[in-house]
Amino acid sequence: MGIRDRKKASDVFRESKFLFGKKVPFKEAFPEITDLEIRCKETGNLRYSFENEKQHYYSIENPPGEYIDCSNPLCYNGGFLIGRIVRGMVRNRETKQEGSEICQGYEGSPKGRRKYRDCLNFFQYTVIIKYKNNRQKKK
Repeated sequence: MGIRDRKKASDVFRESKFLFGKKVPFKEAFPEITDLEIRCKETGNLRYSFENEKQHYYSIENPPGEYIDCSNPLCYNGGFLIGRIVRGMVRNRETKQEGSEICQGYEGSPKGRRKYRDCLNFFQYTVIIKYKNNRQKKK
């Protein structure tokens, strides 16, 4: 297993089987959302890159998966759970949220048997949602 073969959080999620739920497309999961904008700046170990940060952009036409993946090529199961944030905003009818998360993954040996340290990558995000009706709660 090489550096490029290390599974990220979305890979692990995609391969998981759930007992009490099923995975559905974004528009089916959130039919009340008419517009979505997610901007995420990732900083940390972006080896083999000339930059020390990476930008992630998502929209209603290009929605995120359950996770935004970490770009650290040494990281296993890396990223953060954006789905939880979006679900919480929809539940509370929030239109904007900003925050930060650290990567949930770890850096390890080439085959993933040894854990060297937690991944040090860091994500700053902004999520903006527009809903079908006017019952929006602004935060």
